Amino acid sequence: MNSSKTKLREIDEVVRENHSSLRYFIRSLGVNHAWVDDLAQEAFLVAYRKWDELDSAANAGPWLRRIARNLVMNEISKSGRRQRLLDENLTTLLLDASPTEIEPGSIQDSELRHEALRKCLQRLTDRSRKVVHARYFLDRNATEIGTELEMSAVAVRKVLFNARHHLAHCLQAREVHDAT
Repeated sequence: MNSSKTKLREIDEVVRENHSSLRYFIRSLGVNHAWVDDLAQEAFLVAYRKWDELDSAANAGPWLRRIARNLVMNEISKSGRRQRLLDENLTTLLLDASPTEIEPGSIQDSELRHEALRKCLQRLTDRSRKVVHARYFLDRNATEIGTELEMSAVAVRKVLFNARHHLAHCLQAREVHDAT
């Protein structure tokens, strides 16, 4: 238990020391300013989950920048995929090339994961569900969500951070429970 408190203190210190510079770094990669905080939070979440892979807290800055760079590259890739899906000819080719029969178990596995996520989403507060829905299902940024829900963008990011944290723990607990 004492080592987990030490870990939390180390992470807290790293976040405090690197938050501004990480945001600046992400912005310097050409990210829309409305998405910088979301990507920074995601970078810190990835770092938290992979904390044991960091050799020394003194190396956290470059490590966080690598994580953020990978997240930005993933966003660019996603954005590119979205654009390609909007091309009617390519979409038609993909649909024609896709198999008509689905492999056994793939729907069931997907349905199980979706059901677990639905149950975990139900455990969130109403406000958290609204924020998560607006961010991930309606693709709105913190400023837009804040305006819609009469919250500051900072409050929206805090709700999102906490909601992602609760969802991750809930899904992890469900996975452990289902495995036993």
